[in-house]
Amino acid sequence: MNKITSFVSVFLIGVIIGGSIVNVANGIVIEKISFERDAYKLNNAALNEKIEKLNESLKNQSYRVVTDIKPYVSNSDSKIRIEVEKYINEKLKDIYGKQVEKINPDLIFNIFEGRILSIENKKVSLKVKYIVINTTLEIYVTAQTKE
Repeated sequence: MNKITSFVSVFLIGVIIGGSIVNVANGIVIEKISFERDAYKLNNAALNEKIEKLNESLKNQSYRVVTDIKPYVSNSDSKIRIEVEKYINEKLKDIYGKQVEKINPDLIFNIFEGRILSIENKKVSLKVKYIVINTTLEIYVTAQTKE
């Protein structure tokens, strides 16, 4: 009788430990998937807003306007990179539909150069490499994590 109870107790402890390990592994996968989902939602919202602004500005206009904004962020951490891209898109959302010739690159440079963001309890400093203004506005930024 003693062997049976010890076997059952060891079996139940094994089931509990195994379930805990599976739960932790699934939690990591779910966190990754929810992070990707949030990135896709952000991209979808930005694209919808871009389409609305472009449709408004392109009606009966013959000059070149900004139709796309592409931030390029140099950082090894994908969460920081996505948050900085989100920040840049948020700050430049009013540029959609503006005349290319009327955009001041110095103003855009000064908005982001030296800016310090707080992302996941980390201080991230932005440094603008260069800006390309055409129908697609491209901004190249380095995001450096500070301690």
